Amino acid sequence: MGGNGVDYDAQMSIEWMEQRRPLFMNLIIAYALFVVHVPRIWGRKRNRELASIIFYWNAFNALTDIVLFLGLLPEFLSSFHEGFYSSLCLTAGLYKNPRSGRAIFTFHISKIWELLDTVLVILDGRKTNILHVAHHIVVSISMIYSYQHIGAMARWIAITNLAAHSALYSYLAAQSCVWKRRTRSARVIDGIQIAQFPICLFGLIKIRQFLNAKKKCEISYNGLCIIIYSSFFILFIQFYINKYGKNRINREVFKSDSKGMQKNWMSHRTSCQCSMIAEKVKLRSKSYI
Repeated sequence: MGGNGVDYDAQMSIEWMEQRRPLFMNLIIAYALFVVHVPRIWGRKRNRELASIIFYWNAFNALTDIVLFLGLLPEFLSSFHEGFYSSLCLTAGLYKNPRSGRAIFTFHISKIWELLDTVLVILDGRKTNILHVAHHIVVSISMIYSYQHIGAMARWIAITNLAAHSALYSYLAAQSCVWKRRTRSARVIDGIQIAQFPICLFGLIKIRQFLNAKKKCEISYNGLCIIIYSSFFILFIQFYINKYGKNRINREVFKSDSKGMQKNWMSHRTSCQCSMIAEKVKLRSKSYI
């Protein structure tokens, strides 16, 4: 995808994306059909051989996202030469710089292959989350249609998502081969994923302010972006609260207390039974005497 000169051939990337857009849409449709129908057929079958594939898949994504993040980070930091305005409104060399151009393009494409995450979850016999599936579909569609149209905002979306997913996939890879089970780190990882939304919402609001001030902003601004980000932010916050919130803790405490009470009751019952048996033995021994 590189040009013959110093600059990255962004126009070639646009044409490549447009040509393969129907293919990507078909893959997304196939993904949706797979998620809806296959779990009913496959059930809760667990495949031990799939564990190695899942580990390598997570490790691959972790490494890829780290490389893309490092490739985009210098351009992201240098984009603040005029503060938030230049970072959010001016593309500068974002799409033409060889390093950041490739990173941004690959980032957009990666949202298609990340659909395999859910496929592996289903084949591993685990349940999928509707929010997880919906997020994958919306993001993948938006990525194949928004390449370069979203302008400078792409650097914010990419840098936050790559940072969050680098942590996520690294955690999942480590979990599959080291920890073997969820740890308290899962709460932190989920929190990092959610942090993407308010950061990007802040960027979108700032862009709206710059546009209202009649400043040049190289972005096809659409209020739909704010609606999508706000909706997912609220839904993921609710998901996080339901998963780690106070009510869940109380339920877990109640369960542990119930188990403790049950154990105490059983031990008390056992001790009572033992006492009764001992009394019977004494009575019998007295009668023999």
